[in-house]
Amino acid sequence: MFFAAALTLSLQLQRSTFDILDAVNIEVVAHNSGKAPVSATFPAPAEYEIDLLRGSEVVWTTLRPLAPGAHFPAHGRSFMPGPSVLTVYIWNGLAGGGTALPPGEYTLRARMLTSGTQAEATLPVRFINTVPVAAVEKLKDGDEVTISGTLDAGKNHLTDQSGTIALMRKLTAAPAATIAVRGYLTTASDRTKGFFVERWAPLPKNLSSPVSIPSPHNRRH
Repeated sequence: MFFAAALTLSLQLQRSTFDILDAVNIEVVAHNSGKAPVSATFPAPAEYEIDLLRGSEVVWTTLRPLAPGAHFPAHGRSFMPGPSVLTVYIWNGLAGGGTALPPGEYTLRARMLTSGTQAEATLPVRFINTVPVAAVEKLKDGDEVTISGTLDAGKNHLTDQSGTIALMRKLTAAPAATIAVRGYLTTASDRTKGFFVERWAPLPKNLSSPVSIPSPHNRRH
């Protein structure tokens, strides 16, 4: 038997404000508030779903649709009293369509995909705008930030309204459009500075121009 009222969910994040394309570590924890084990039934292989919402729109989710005609037997799981970690999920910051997110306020939501009543938890999160290219050289080598702009013909220089920066590798697969690039400033042995690219993604058309540098506690080092 599944006692829905005895199980609750919580979401845990390292912080609530992130750069665009920042990696987000999401811990989803089930809590059994009773004194005895509680059994839960899951009608599909997935035991949880994590969604990112902007307003009421889901812009990213861990849930993948089942293939047409696919059928899986239900399975059960017993939860001992106290907390049980369902997952520690590392999300790469990409929206469901493979683009970067526009800056703004979002809601992170987790659901336990049990039969019947489903425990749910939410947290507000915020994504801040990209750093101006001209400001990157003011940072220390290794400080991770996200910049945005357009690539030159060689696809190894990124330019925005504030300036141009050399990339440490060519983004040959990048489209002829504005993109976001996540990485950090690095200095070569000949003292040449460049931007080491960790990952990149196209930007949605409604992304506004880069603004001020985020404060240090908003950046991942």
